[in-house]
Amino acid sequence: MPTGFRSSSPTKGTSKMDVTSTSTDLIITLPAVPNVATFTDEAEFDKLFAAILEKVDEHKPDVSTKKGRDEIKSLAHKIGKTKVALDKQGLALTKEWRDNTTKVNATRNKIEQRLETLQVSVRKPVDDWEDAEKARVADLNSRFAALDAGRADANCQSDQIRAVLAEIEATEIGEDWQEYRDEAALAKQRAVNALRQNLAIAEKREANARELEELRALKAAKEEEDRQRREAEEAAARLRDRSVKARQYIEEVEKGFIGGEPQPYGILIYELERKLPPLIDELGVYAEELHAVRKGALASLTLAMQQQAAEDAAKAEESRNAAAAKAEADAKEAAARKQAQDEQRHKREVEEAAQAERDRIALERKAEEDARAKREADAAHRAKVATDIADALRTMSGRATPEAIAEALIAGKIPHCTVRM
Repeated sequence: MPTGFRSSSPTKGTSKMDVTSTSTDLIITLPAVPNVATFTDEAEFDKLFAAILEKVDEHKPDVSTKKGRDEIKSLAHKIGKTKVALDKQGLALTKEWRDNTTKVNATRNKIEQRLETLQVSVRKPVDDWEDAEKARVADLNSRFAALDAGRADANCQSDQIRAVLAEIEATEIGEDWQEYRDEAALAKQRAVNALRQNLAIAEKREANARELEELRALKAAKEEEDRQRREAEEAAARLRDRSVKARQYIEEVEKGFIGGEPQPYGILIYELERKLPPLIDELGVYAEELHAVRKGALASLTLAMQQQAAEDAAKAEESRNAAAAKAEADAKEAAARKQAQDEQRHKREVEEAAQAERDRIALERKAEEDARAKREADAAHRAKVATDIADALRTMSGRATPEAIAEALIAGKIPHCTVRM
């Protein structure tokens, strides 16, 4: 087993040396100082891992004894301890690298902060001048925006245009406009001229709109007056039509009809007494005349109903008398018919009893004949079967041994006999 490993290219902070084991818990001996090559050169790590595999291969596992099982556990424990030891060595190697990285990053941040601050300090005079110049130009541009005639075009209300025009006319073009003074004066004049034109257009448009609105109002008033007159005429016409239909309906009811169908006096009188009065009351100037017509029809129907009642009473009495006479005649006829029916039924019952007895005797005779015929047929069938079997056996002559008969039966050569296997 190798006793140690050396780095093929040691770095600063490590030195070449023979390594010896510092723990008996490891599966192989590791160097006291971490070997950089083990963690950076895959071939060097493969050598170390091969040494571990060699040590593992030397062990012959035996699970049949407690000692053997303990040795397996011990070997696995040493592998785990070796893993932890190698991990700690690798962590120790990276600590210095991490510390140096932290220091470099801190210095980079310091360089970035200080040089950026110095850069800003050097540019500050020119930056301040540029910011002030931008603010000055922006202020002048915003003042130019106030001189824009587009703030109130010809489509705006005249009051809005007047307000903008007054504001621009009141704007003084002095030394505070600096190098834009002439341009501002020209812009003001153009805006004033444009706004005055827009104002004239807006005032004319609004005057035309007021005139149009007045014309529309007059037209609407005339249309409303015509509508009211038309509605009054239509209402009067509808009232007149309703009164005509009401009169026609009363006349129809007086004749005994509602909706073209004849109705009893009770419904007709209820229609004239209860249903029609409130409807007629809604017909205004025609109500009084229609109530008079309704009352006349009601009196006519009442008289007709009384006359009809008298006629119906007389007819009812006549009908009752006729019904009594008919009932008496029907009773006599029914009694005679019942007597005749009873005599016919008795005669039919006697004839049916005699016929039933004759049928019973005939059935008994037929049953006896059928039984005798069946017995004769069964006897003839049995005789034929016996003859057929005997003939088949006779054809066997001297060969009719029990075995031959059995073979013939199995082969189906004996008629009427079947062998089930």
